[in-house]
Amino acid sequence: MSLRVPKVLLFDAGNTLVFLDHDALASSAHDIAGLGGDALRRAEPLAKKSYEAALSAGMSHEDGWQLYIRTIFEAAGVPFTDAAEAARAARVVHDDFNLWRKMPPELPVALARGLNAGLRYGIVSNSEGRLTELLDRVGILPFFEVVVDSALEGVRKPDPEIFRRALSRMQASAAETMYAGDIPNVDVDGARGAGIDAVLIDTLGHYPHYSGAPRFASVEALIAELCP
Repeated sequence: MSLRVPKVLLFDAGNTLVFLDHDALASSAHDIAGLGGDALRRAEPLAKKSYEAALSAGMSHEDGWQLYIRTIFEAAGVPFTDAAEAARAARVVHDDFNLWRKMPPELPVALARGLNAGLRYGIVSNSEGRLTELLDRVGILPFFEVVVDSALEGVRKPDPEIFRRALSRMQASAAETMYAGDIPNVDVDGARGAGIDAVLIDTLGHYPHYSGAPRFASVEALIAELCP
């Protein structure tokens, strides 16, 4: 695969740079659901499909968050009422320390490799207003020049405006930028709406047959391709 090497690389956050901690999710609602992290991990693909469809239909980020977590519990066998209660319990933990808190151990080395090769980084994410705090807690905030969080912007992906704000703050053009995210019709289509090349990060293997954009198993694999 041969890609045009950008000057600026923008990322989504959840399921691109940081990932759901299924053990923490299980613990947050153990008294309600009584499940372990492995059961919830296996259930996540169905939740992601429901979330993607809901966002496409215009669902708010907050309602989408609740849907995602509730569907994970439902897909793991928890009845709807208990799954909704488990999602509310999980949200309390999430508000204290974002449940998308797991970071691949190889990620900082890969990000540093890209910086050393001349790449510049930013983030454009649908989040809840505390993404900068999360990135600081997991130790990768210094890699990024800007963090554009939809809850603070009042606009969310796939609206091209949120991508344009990142470009403006980095004083970068769309032509010299690439975006990497994990949901085709939110991340890839949204970035392209702003004139930005995009790639799909499919670490969880949800889109094995996707051919609408270059597909990578991880950010680390993308950076290795861009900076051999």
